[in-house]
Amino acid sequence: MNYLAVPESPGPRRRDIDVAGMWNDLRKKSISELSLVMDVLRGGGSPNGSQYIHPERERVIASTGNLGKSGKRRRNVRLTWMAMTPGNFSRQFTIVQEEKAMQSVPSMPLDASKFVAYVQERRKKRILFKGEYLMINRSIDINKCRCDVGSTMGDRNPYPDTLPYDHNRVILPTLPGDENSHYVNASYVNSWLREKAYVVTQAVRTKPMNVEFWRMVWELGSNCIVMLTKVFDFMRVMCLQYWPLTRFTFGDIEVETIDVKTYAHYVIRTFQLTRNGEKRLVKHFHFTEWELDSFPYISAFIELRRRVRQYVEKNNVDAPIIVHCSNGAGRSGAFLALDANLELMKKTGQLDVYEYAKTLVNARPHLIDSVDQYQFIYDALAEAVMCNVQPIQMHQLKERSSMYKAKKNRELLENQENHENKLLLHLTPSLRIGDCAGGHRLENRGKNRDVMVVPPDHARPYLQTLHGDSKDYTYINAVEVDGFTRKAEFIVTEWPKSSTIDSFWTLIYDHSCHTVVNLSNQGSPRQYPTFIHNKGKAQYGPFIVEVINYHQYPAMTSHMVKVMKRMNSPTRGANPKAKVPTLEGHPSYQKPAASTLPPGQSFRFKPQYRGKIRPSDSLEQDLDSTAVDDRWLRLPVQPRRRRTRSAEPMIHQTNEPFHETFMISDIMASGSNNQQIDAEVRICCIIQVRMWPIENKVPLSTTGLIDVIKMARSWRKRAPDRPETKPTIVMSHNGVSRVGVYIGANMCIDQMDSDHEVDIFHAVKMMRINRPQLIDMKDEYKYLYDVMLHWYMTNADYRIHDKEEPNEDEETENENVTSRPPSTRQSIRDKEHHRKSIRREK
Repeated sequence: MNYLAVPESPGPRRRDIDVAGMWNDLRKKSISELSLVMDVLRGGGSPNGSQYIHPERERVIASTGNLGKSGKRRRNVRLTWMAMTPGNFSRQFTIVQEEKAMQSVPSMPLDASKFVAYVQERRKKRILFKGEYLMINRSIDINKCRCDVGSTMGDRNPYPDTLPYDHNRVILPTLPGDENSHYVNASYVNSWLREKAYVVTQAVRTKPMNVEFWRMVWELGSNCIVMLTKVFDFMRVMCLQYWPLTRFTFGDIEVETIDVKTYAHYVIRTFQLTRNGEKRLVKHFHFTEWELDSFPYISAFIELRRRVRQYVEKNNVDAPIIVHCSNGAGRSGAFLALDANLELMKKTGQLDVYEYAKTLVNARPHLIDSVDQYQFIYDALAEAVMCNVQPIQMHQLKERSSMYKAKKNRELLENQENHENKLLLHLTPSLRIGDCAGGHRLENRGKNRDVMVVPPDHARPYLQTLHGDSKDYTYINAVEVDGFTRKAEFIVTEWPKSSTIDSFWTLIYDHSCHTVVNLSNQGSPRQYPTFIHNKGKAQYGPFIVEVINYHQYPAMTSHMVKVMKRMNSPTRGANPKAKVPTLEGHPSYQKPAASTLPPGQSFRFKPQYRGKIRPSDSLEQDLDSTAVDDRWLRLPVQPRRRRTRSAEPMIHQTNEPFHETFMISDIMASGSNNQQIDAEVRICCIIQVRMWPIENKVPLSTTGLIDVIKMARSWRKRAPDRPETKPTIVMSHNGVSRVGVYIGANMCIDQMDSDHEVDIFHAVKMMRINRPQLIDMKDEYKYLYDVMLHWYMTNADYRIHDKEEPNEDEETENENVTSRPPSTRQSIRDKEHHRKSIRREK
C-alpha cells in the first residue's frame, strides 16, 4: 500500500494544496489512508488537532452514547469524510494560518532603512497583515472603551455604530437651555509626540450639526481641518457643504471664505471666523480623491499630508488638527496613522505601525476598519519613506544647472537623478491586459499603433458619436492624464491612422477639446496621414471641419478650425434603399415650396454667431506676452489672408448654437420630428511644432517649445465656452515620447504660479499612473529640468518673487548689493531694453 509522503516542513506549503484535487484523489483510497492523511494534517502546524474536526462531532458523540466497535468505526468514517470536505478543510486551514500569523506580529519599532523591505516581504504573504489586524482588535480594552453617553444622543449620531468613547470624547461648554449641548460626536486621539494631537469627528449631515461643528472648531482653537470625503459620492450625500461660498453666520460665529486653491486631488480653502469681534484664520484641506469603497492614489494622499504638516509647522498653534471623513472611522484612521508615524520617523528614524494602530482602536471605534485599510497604511508609509524627494524653490533651478560645471557636483547630481529614475521605475504601476481590455478587443486591435501602448479602461475617453464601420465606435487609443490643478486636464493620444482620423475628430467634438498640441513633425504621409487641411472645408466622417485661420511661425503652425456635426447622417443599420416615409395624405399636410438648393444638396448652413475674438497677425499677439525671443520678432510675418464673408466671424464667446436647416425628407430619414435642428459648433486651435524631428529625443530649440507652451496656455485663457474645464489633447507620433515633457512642463508651471516651487519628480510620478511609458528616464527627465529653468529665466515675475523672499544666508549679501549704485554695463542694458519695448509698442 502506497502512503502519502510526509514533507519535512509541511507548514509553509499548505498554501499550495489543491483541496478539490486532493478530495477527488482521496475518495478512492481506503479508510486507513484517510486516517494517515488526517494525522499528517494535524501535525502540520495546528496547535490542536481537534480544530480539523467538524463542529458537529461533539453533538454526534453526545447523542450516540455507548457504541459497539462497528458503530464507532462507521461514526469515525463519517466524521472523517465530513472533516475532509473541501469547504470545511479550507476554512479550518485558514484558521490555522491566522493563528500562525498572529504570533508573528512585530514586537518593536522598525528602522526606516529596513521598513520598505519589511513591507515588501509581508506583501508576499497577505495573511501576515490579517494576523496583525486580528491582534489589534483583540487589544481593545472593553472596560475602558464604553459609549454610555453617546448611546443616549441618537439625533446627534448619523452613524450609530461609530460613537465616541467616554474617556476621551470632546466635551463642549454647555449652552443655557440645552443640557445636551456639551455633546459632540468627536474624540481626542494622541500622536506619538503629543497628547490630544487630533480630534476625529463625523461628517456634518444636518443643519444643527453645522452650527455644532463650527462651535467645536472655535472652542478647541483649531486652525486646521482635514476633510477626507466627497460632498456627494455614490449617488448619495456623504457630507453637507458646511462652509459658505462667501460669508454666512452659524449661531454666533461668522464664517467667511477668503481664499480657495483648487488642485487635481484636493482643495485648500482659507476661512476667517469671527465671534464677538475676535477673528481667527482656519485652513480647510479637502481631499476629493477618496471615493467610497476604494483607496486613493498614494502619491496624492502623501502630498495632502505634506501640505497639512507644512501649514501646521508654519503656524505653530497648540491646538488639535480636526480630521473627519463620512463616519469618522477608517479614512480618518489612515490619515492619523500616516501622519503620526512620519512624525515619529522624522524625530527618531523609526516607525511603529502596529503599536499605533492599537492606540487608534482604543481611542475611537473602527479607526482601523479592515485588513485592506491596514495594508494601505503600510503601503503609504513605504512609499513615503522611499520617495523622500521634496520640492525645490524656483531659484534652486539655476543652482542645479550650475552644478554641472564642477565635476564633483556633477557626479552627485547624476547619482541623485539615477536614484530618482530607479524610484520612478519601481513605483510606476504596471497595467495588466484585463485593465486594458477595450484596447485588446479584436475589433480595436487595428486602431493601435503599438499593442504595448494601450489605454486602461478606467482612464480612456469614451466616444459617443456614431462613426465609422467598427463595432466598437467608442474606442480610440487615448488616455486621460491629470494636471496640477485639475483631473483629466490632458488627453494623450497618438498620430491618427488613416482608419482612425474620424475617431480623432470625434474625440475633439465629443469632449469639447479647445486645444490640440501636436509635438511631431509629419513624417511619411503613408505612415502618418494628414488629418487637417490648410484652408476651406473638408468632411471627416460625420463632421465638417472648416479652417478659418492658418498661420506659420518659425517653430510651429496653427490652425483655427470650426468643427460642425452633420445631424442628418444616417443611423447605423439603416437601409439606404429603403423608402422614406412622408406626410402625404395627412389632413394638415401642405406641399413644400420648390427648393432653390443645388441638386443633391439637402441642407444649407446659416452661421448665426457673432465673434469678438479674431486671429492675430503675429506670434507676439498670439502669445499675449512680451517674454518672446527677440530674434523671432525680426522675422517676416505671414500677411493676413483674405477671408470670405462666411468665414469672417471667427469665434463666439457665448457658444451660440450653429443652426442647420434640413429638408423634410432628411429629417424623416434621420428619425427627427423637428424641421429645425441645432448642432453645436466646436472651435479648436491645432498647434503643430516644426522644430522637433521624429528622430530627435529633444527639440532643436527649447525657446520654440516654450513659445508653443505659451501659445497653448494663452489660447486656453481666452477660448470660448469655459476652456478651463475642457481637456487639452497632446499627441505625438506614438503617443508616448515628447508628450510627458509637455505635460510635465505645464504641471510644473502651474505649481510655480501657485506655490512658487517645483517638484518634477512627483509630477512625473503622477502622469505615469495611467500611461506608464511617459517620460524617458534617460533623456526626457533631465531635459524637463532644462525646460523649467528656461521658463523661469524668461519670466521676470518669478525672479521678483525670489527677491521679495531671500534666503537667510543671502540677506546680508543682498543688502550690500542693493546699496551699491548700478554699474555702467547694467544701465546700458536697461536703456537698450527700454528702446526695444518702445519699438514693440509702436
